[in-house]
Amino acid sequence: MVHGTRVPSSLLFEIPRVREILPLMGPGALSEPAEQEIALSHLGIIVALTGEARSLTKDPIPNAELIHLPDGTMLNVSGVGPKRAAVASRTLLEKGATALLSWGSAGGLAPRLPPGSLILPKTVIASNQSLYHVDAVWHNSLCNRLEGHVDFHTEPLVESTMVARTSGEKMMLFRETGAIGVDMESATVANVAQEARVPFMVVRAIADSTDTPIPDSALNAVDELGRLSFLKLIQGLAEHPTELFALVRIARNYRAAQRTLATVARLIGNNLLGP
Repeated sequence: MVHGTRVPSSLLFEIPRVREILPLMGPGALSEPAEQEIALSHLGIIVALTGEARSLTKDPIPNAELIHLPDGTMLNVSGVGPKRAAVASRTLLEKGATALLSWGSAGGLAPRLPPGSLILPKTVIASNQSLYHVDAVWHNSLCNRLEGHVDFHTEPLVESTMVARTSGEKMMLFRETGAIGVDMESATVANVAQEARVPFMVVRAIADSTDTPIPDSALNAVDELGRLSFLKLIQGLAEHPTELFALVRIARNYRAAQRTLATVARLIGNNLLGP
């Protein structure tokens, strides 16, 4: 145990908030935009973690179980990563979804892009460099509905197979791909949608900017399903107490992302398909 650095007692009160958001940090063939009409009542939404889905429903949200929202939209909380996103996407298609939406938070890659920034990317770049286009008509509908209410960005989103945790890793992704955000699920959802020939869309809000590193104490305390071990968190902070400052910052930034997602859901409705 390391005691070389004292942590201000005021920051200890932030630990419950950190505990609440840590499970939500989740470590993101050319396709042409789909031309078919989108069926509003058959939208399937893939969300990595429970906290990211709370902007869509206030009902209990069990992991890996299908949730039917009042308007007919289906929601599946998949867990973190591409494998779980693929399972969730295919489950939604099997249950009748005719369009797939990747919803949640993302890491910021572009300099000076603050937490809470909304990304409605036109393209998603997979880790193998495959490029996926979102549905053009759907995308235009979303942008038109949000124009003048919420600032948004349409530059690419890139997939990462692991959490982009340092400023250096984020800047390298930005330089190599030109993407402004990163997540671990959207490219897989896009691939499943392309295989099924259904429209695909992404709505992501920045939860950590380029200058916000994700400390080891956070990563080591959360499993692949986003479940937090509070004991591991405390042990990690005992060894590296100054990481508490980064955790508090991450918690505040994540709340900014959640506010943006809640605003989008309120303005557009759960079908998220514009006018």
